[in-house]
Amino acid sequence: MSQLVLRSGFRLSVGILAILSLSLVPLSSRETSAASGLPGLTDTLVDAPPATGPFAYNSFVPSVTPGTSYIDPVFGSTVRRVTTDHLADDIYASNMHWNADGTRYLHRVCCTSDYWKVIDTTTGQVTHTNVPDGALSPDGGFDPVNPNVLYYITGSQIHKVTLQSGGTWTDVVYFTAPGGAAIKSLGGTINWLDASGRYMVVRYGAEPSVHVYDLQNMAAGPYANPVGGANTIDSGSYVGITPDGQFLVGYQQGVGLSGSSGVSWKINHATRAIAPSPNIFWSLCGDHGSFVSASDGRNYMVTDNCYDSPEVWRADITNNAQGLGFAQQKALPNNRRLLTQTWSDGNHFSTVAKGALKDWMFMSTEDTSDAFNGPVSPWRVYRQEIIAINVITGEIRRVAHHRSRGQGADYYYQNRVSASWGGEMIGWASNFNQSGVVDIYAAPFSPGQ
Repeated sequence: MSQLVLRSGFRLSVGILAILSLSLVPLSSRETSAASGLPGLTDTLVDAPPATGPFAYNSFVPSVTPGTSYIDPVFGSTVRRVTTDHLADDIYASNMHWNADGTRYLHRVCCTSDYWKVIDTTTGQVTHTNVPDGALSPDGGFDPVNPNVLYYITGSQIHKVTLQSGGTWTDVVYFTAPGGAAIKSLGGTINWLDASGRYMVVRYGAEPSVHVYDLQNMAAGPYANPVGGANTIDSGSYVGITPDGQFLVGYQQGVGLSGSSGVSWKINHATRAIAPSPNIFWSLCGDHGSFVSASDGRNYMVTDNCYDSPEVWRADITNNAQGLGFAQQKALPNNRRLLTQTWSDGNHFSTVAKGALKDWMFMSTEDTSDAFNGPVSPWRVYRQEIIAINVITGEIRRVAHHRSRGQGADYYYQNRVSASWGGEMIGWASNFNQSGVVDIYAAPFSPGQ
């Protein structure tokens, strides 16, 4: 009988794993969509984690050995340990936590002595340490094109770090704000580089403070009509750029049905100007979300409706939802409900920016009532999971139980899912039912893995 190795030291046969998994749900009901070759299951059943056995929900913890991985006993995906130091991490929706090909992860070591570690996502080995993370660590990150390049922000400058062999790197000034103005945070949530690496968003100076640059023509300076950050970033939200570089996007406070709204500004690269005012396209929940430049040529935000029903939606960012009620907003062109949950579920989202998987988004579902050492029964569909959804076809792939418990006790216990630029890796935070401990885990999402 063939063997699977749980790299913490013991082996489980494929047959035993199958029994553990399939004992929860009848074989005829479990679908894997083999044609796509992607990991996870496509069923809509109540798939509870095991209550007993080697993968028991209250006791299983992956080995802290770098490179440890295991097969999720319910969904069949490979889950890898990325970090081993149990330290809080800035992981969030942005793709910039991952390098251009998904082979490295950028881990913040905080906060007495603040720096980055670069971790190989396959082996779990730290390849570079003590890399400067600057004054705005959550806003830094990897380049979308060059897998060896990352950026950090300090004072009036953006620095470019190029990773080299043997744990070394070079560090040069990449950009200096005009007049030496201090560079400000964009909210540390979504990308400030488009997927091609050509267009950059940077915030500095007096309001309006959010500027767009074409990195192929820096001498021309920033685009006209910069965007204000006072009622977006400074109010606790963010501004960034869509993967295709065609829109600035963010969340604005103090407007809409929920008191905050998704906003977009069209970028005209021919005239080098940003639209003079924002377009409000969605106001049915808070600002958890991420942006997709999909294969149908449209840009969507993947986000929640929590106004009248607990739902996940794709919202076309070119729609005008200003002044509309909830039913009218849902009915706007190209908007689509992707998932219905319960009022007990909270969500974080991340999306793929480029490549063959760019229609996919990922979400972590989070139930604060799932306390430390709590029961696995009764359970419900989609509870405490990492889920992938294709925003064009609507295909749902259930990837893993993230196993992070007691999430109301600590922000860093929240999963805050994050995808690599090309969707090769889905990462999230988890405490694996351990109070005071949190690490980053990831599942490959390429076909055949």
